[in-house]
Amino acid sequence: MRTDCQPADIIYNKLCKASSFIFKKYKLLTNIFNKSIILTQTCKNYGGIMARTGSHAEKRMLKAAVELAHKKGLSGFSVRELCAKAKVNSGMFNYCFKRKENLTESVLKAIYSEMIKRIELNISSSKTPKENITEILTALSAFLRDNRKIISAFAGDVLSLKMSDKKIFGNFTTHIKLLSGELSKAKKEKMLVTDSITSALLILVAPFVIPQVMQGYMEKTNNNQSIHIYDFNSEEFDSTVGERIKITVNAVFKEGIK
Repeated sequence: MRTDCQPADIIYNKLCKASSFIFKKYKLLTNIFNKSIILTQTCKNYGGIMARTGSHAEKRMLKAAVELAHKKGLSGFSVRELCAKAKVNSGMFNYCFKRKENLTESVLKAIYSEMIKRIELNISSSKTPKENITEILTALSAFLRDNRKIISAFAGDVLSLKMSDKKIFGNFTTHIKLLSGELSKAKKEKMLVTDSITSALLILVAPFVIPQVMQGYMEKTNNNQSIHIYDFNSEEFDSTVGERIKITVNAVFKEGIK
């Protein structure tokens, strides 16, 4: 009995069709793969451009934020005002900071890091604990003087018991750690008038922080004018800081600074 197609012919035809189908799918998958590589590289390039743009914009916004904070306090200016001064759009602010709280933390870190750099530059293992503590207090005093409006505004936020602000506050205690380290050395050498590091810290730090916070608040509400209350003179307050440092260090150490 005769048939139109032999079994071998049928198998061959099916194999040809299968090969053609696989080849078409292979070409399609190859095109998709190549396009995905191009798309990935484009995204990487765009991300790199955005990162560089964001970095420059972030620096401008931080600089503008510090300037505005010195004049108005941290909460005294809006995001729109900041963007206008930094010459960026609000979208870039959202890209860099997302929330003003994050900007506040960045501003505080920027100015605080400058103080820590100054401290680390001036303290040394070759100096006595008393000399190092004097250097720390000198840097702390200059930091508080130059930024007291910002700090007074921030202190107000902390005292309002906002959890986020208390979290931020915990990032600015390096100077306390450095002071504690020097006081611990002095205690081992029996140089202190007290065995309590806590008492010594309060004696050393409180006379500088609390008055400067109050001074910053008064200057903010008095439009940067010199303040005279009874015998208190704000100009003298700044010019006599060296004398106050000697007094506080002498109150903690057995042998005072001459």
